[in-house]
Amino acid sequence: MSNALLSKENAMSDQFPVVIGICLDAEAIWTGKLPADAYRPVLLSNGAFAIKEGLKPVLELLDHHGIKATFFIPGITADTYPEALAEIRRRGHELGSHTYSHRSVLGLTPAEERQEIARGIEAVERNGGVRPTAWRSASWEWSKHTLDYILEEGVTVSCNFQDRIRPYRHFRDGLPTPVVELPVQWHLADAPFFLYGGDVQRRIRPAAEAESVWMEEFDATYDWPGAFFHLTLHVQLIGHPGRLKMLDRCLTHMRGRNRTRFLTCAEAALLVE
Repeated sequence: MSNALLSKENAMSDQFPVVIGICLDAEAIWTGKLPADAYRPVLLSNGAFAIKEGLKPVLELLDHHGIKATFFIPGITADTYPEALAEIRRRGHELGSHTYSHRSVLGLTPAEERQEIARGIEAVERNGGVRPTAWRSASWEWSKHTLDYILEEGVTVSCNFQDRIRPYRHFRDGLPTPVVELPVQWHLADAPFFLYGGDVQRRIRPAAEAESVWMEEFDATYDWPGAFFHLTLHVQLIGHPGRLKMLDRCLTHMRGRNRTRFLTCAEAALLVE
C-alpha cells in the first residue's frame, strides 16, 4: 500500500469529518420549480428571507463556532445578490455552484442541462471572485450526461448521491475521475422538516424533531470507521430564530466530540484517494 493511501486512511480514522453544506437559493427555490412563481410576490418573499434576514445570523453562528462551511449558490442568486457572495467569502467560507436557475435536470434537454451547469459556475465565479469546484444539482438529481458536463467545467466535488456514508470517487469507463462524491441524505437535510409553500405542502415539523434525528445519526455515524457527517441546510429555512437555536445546540454537541473536524467540501474531498 502506498504511503499516500496510508496517510489518507489514517487521516479518516484519526478524525471524524463534518461538512456543512448550505444552499443560498433565495427566490430561485420557487422560480426554478415553476416559472409562473416569478409572478407570486408573497411566495417569492419566502425565498427572499434568506437574503433579508437569514444570512447574517447564519454567518454569525458559524463564526461563533469557528466553522467554515460550503455555500451552494444558484447563478441567478449570485447575479442578483453579489454582495451576499462577497460577505460569505469575506468570512472564509467556500463558494459552491448550485446550477444557474435551480431547475431540476429531470425537465431539461442535454443542451439545457449543460448550459445550466456552465452558466451557474460562471455566475458564481463572476460575482464571487473565485471559480467554484464544489457542485450541487437542483433537487439532487443527475442525468446520464451530468458527470461529463461537470468534468468539462472543472468540478472536483459533487454533493448529490445518497448511496454511502463515506466519501468516494466517481469513475467513468472504469477509470477514476477527479470528481469526489460527498454523499448526502434526506434525513440529514432541513428541507424535509421545514420546506412548505408553492407545490410543496408538507407538514412543518418542530425544530426539536430535526435536532433529534440529526444528533441521533451524528452519534451513531461517529463510531463507523471511515464515515463522515454531511448536514444540508437552506438559509431561508434554517435562518429563523428557533431553528438557529436548535442548530447552535447541534454544533455545540458535535464540537464536544474530540475527533470532530469541520471541513469545507474542498477540504473533505482531499481525504479521498
